[in-house]
Amino acid sequence: MSSRLTCMYRLVTSVVLVSALGGACAAPERSNGSRASSPGDPTPQFDADNPNSAAGDAKGIIHGWLDGQTVDLRYTRLYFCAAPPTSAVSTGCEVGAPATVSPRSGPIPKIYALAPVGFVPDSGVHCPGGTVCLNHPPVLDLSRVNGPSSVFAPAHSHIITDVESGWHETINIRVRSREAWNDIAAAKTLTRVRELQALGQVGPDIPTNVYFFFEVQAPNSQP
Repeated sequence: MSSRLTCMYRLVTSVVLVSALGGACAAPERSNGSRASSPGDPTPQFDADNPNSAAGDAKGIIHGWLDGQTVDLRYTRLYFCAAPPTSAVSTGCEVGAPATVSPRSGPIPKIYALAPVGFVPDSGVHCPGGTVCLNHPPVLDLSRVNGPSSVFAPAHSHIITDVESGWHETINIRVRSREAWNDIAAAKTLTRVRELQALGQVGPDIPTNVYFFFEVQAPNSQP
């Protein structure tokens, strides 16, 4: 074999080898699956090895309350729930036990999910019951708080306390009456929630292993 042919052979072999190694090391993309229409639909899953990839994830707006105003929360990544704690549902999302695995290191801000218990709110619901909100888990395990082991898309609204973008740890708070709900919806502040907790009209903070990724946008005129 001539020296010229030998050099070409070595070059082609090197390119093939590099391409094979690159494909083997590439991180998998997360499935999008950001919505579900019924409890029987396939469950969206995150890639626990790569939670900070937003490849294929849906983008959109859900409302939240901040310091007395309604703001837009722009969700850009699928929820994150990882075991432990163990969960009875395929999403891995558990209410009643704190997360031990987080999507990133360092302090993570909180988002408070207000859930009506025993009544249907007249208004001020950011995620209506029975409809899966954007990038939210379709099912949750509530057995640790004396609820069912599988609940499909429970109704809730959101309160945040700062404008930090990125991952947020979810704290569940159960609202026990329509009057308390309307009070919070009018105030739109965590301060008012704390006052109602002290009066026993709203339940305590309940940990979860659920994380959401969003950025806070300008206030709007929604209730």
